[in-house]
Amino acid sequence: MIWLIAAALVTTQLSEEAGVRRVQAHLLLEDGPSALSEARDLANQYPDSLLINKTLVEALAANGAEEQALDLWNRLTANDPNLLYDRHMLEELAWGVLKKGVQSSQYGVRLAATIGSFLTRDVRAIPILQKMMRDSNAIIRSVAVQMAGAFRDAPLKDEVERLMRDEKVWVVKLEVIKAVGALRMKALAPVLQGLVQSERTTYEERQIAINSLLQMYDKISLPEFQTLARSNRAGLRHLACSIAAHFQIEGAKEEIIRLIQDTNPQVRIAALNAFGIAYREKNPKILEAALNDSDPAVAITASWAAFLVDPDLGEKSMGKWLVDSLSENRRMAAAALASSGSRGVALSIRTLKESSDPYVKANIALGLLGQRVEVQKCCDLIYEFSNNEKRMLMIDKRPNPLFSILAPSQVRHNDQVPNYPEAQDQMTRLNLVSLLALVEDSRAFGALKTFLQRKSWGVSGVAAATLLHEGDESALDMVKQLVNDPDSNVRLQACLVLAMFGKDESVLRDLQGAYSGADHEKKLHILEAIGGIGNAESYSFLVGVLREPFPILRVAAAAALIQSVNR
Repeated sequence: MIWLIAAALVTTQLSEEAGVRRVQAHLLLEDGPSALSEARDLANQYPDSLLINKTLVEALAANGAEEQALDLWNRLTANDPNLLYDRHMLEELAWGVLKKGVQSSQYGVRLAATIGSFLTRDVRAIPILQKMMRDSNAIIRSVAVQMAGAFRDAPLKDEVERLMRDEKVWVVKLEVIKAVGALRMKALAPVLQGLVQSERTTYEERQIAINSLLQMYDKISLPEFQTLARSNRAGLRHLACSIAAHFQIEGAKEEIIRLIQDTNPQVRIAALNAFGIAYREKNPKILEAALNDSDPAVAITASWAAFLVDPDLGEKSMGKWLVDSLSENRRMAAAALASSGSRGVALSIRTLKESSDPYVKANIALGLLGQRVEVQKCCDLIYEFSNNEKRMLMIDKRPNPLFSILAPSQVRHNDQVPNYPEAQDQMTRLNLVSLLALVEDSRAFGALKTFLQRKSWGVSGVAAATLLHEGDESALDMVKQLVNDPDSNVRLQACLVLAMFGKDESVLRDLQGAYSGADHEKKLHILEAIGGIGNAESYSFLVGVLREPFPILRVAAAAALIQSVNR
């Protein structure tokens, strides 16, 4: 009799395992309805089996029945609290939410699910990104393409290649060109070269195409370079100069010097850049024509190159542009002077005393701070400029990508980024604050706090993180001091910055405590930050958020949960 009972138990166990294997097979084939049907039959047959009930949770999640899955999950964890740390089941619950989000008719939910899937860094994100690269919404396609560049899987490369051929929306096209370079899709190099040489290509498309081509190759032969340098297409000659500067090709100097006299101003600028970076020689006559060029951007770039060859000549030629009647020329000259290093220090110091243009002074002060010259005076100038300049700011690299020109903002609204001009302004201003922090100026702390108090909360919160990219440990220490600030907004933003960019687990409880009283936008930032920390203590909190009535918050919580589980 004992042997018969034992045999029956073994048969029962095998039957359960066989049933689970069948359910898993259906899930593997993405046949969700069949998996759920079989899982429910098994649950009716073995209502007390933990294995079967866990399988039913997985099948419910896979079919988008997240409420039923969570109800069953809560019943199971009430009997066995250890299940709260079952990584596999938590992940399945979260992926069920993300996959349902991808199918949503709401643009915002699909976008959140796309971003959430990418943040998981899981292989299961690949088919979702592939699907979103075919979405009807251009913004979602653009975001999906950006994210595809972080993967190197063949299906995503195939989609990028298709979009390179078929995409009509300009903002998406730019991201596709970037992705081709990031994925090093050498088969599309001729297409990129076509963009570079086409007269119909925009400035942004040409620059991105050039950068993508540079990403593709580890080297280029001299004959290949010469073919480009002697092309009758200005775009290809421009590409040749960029390649020469990037790879510092031996034997390219003669062509670069010749291209300084090119008929196209963008080619002349690129050739002067290459000359200054890699091919300079002590012969000022090479720059004579460029210094008197009719295009101010060319002449200012030639003045920068002259500093590297003959500082006296550079000082003389740059000096006139610093007092030019057009403010944009003065600003570019100041940024070029700031890029000339120690050779331009004497002219920079004189200009600080003599110029009445605050943008000229600010650009020069940035260069002198890099040289650690006149530190206190430069800090005063930057601090006062940041406080007194009421116009929005930007860093402009359009005249020459070598020069970072601090200038009044001309940034336009971008549908992909809310408050995009304001965000660029605050990122620019926070870069200025980060420089103060680097040289241990005591005013940096107050400037940071001012940013965190701004009403445009989402913008300033992101901008504040710049300190942790551009600054050092002192910048991180400044943010930590704000965790105990009496202003709740400042406290929360400080916690977010420390979580997102410092991975500081000490702020986890503060973030969870702030969630219930936060508005919709802040809740999204909190969930992103919790996912960035990736701590097991957040599992139960994030599972609770999966019951939020708002789909976007559920999707954000699911992404954070997967990040935490996989940390």
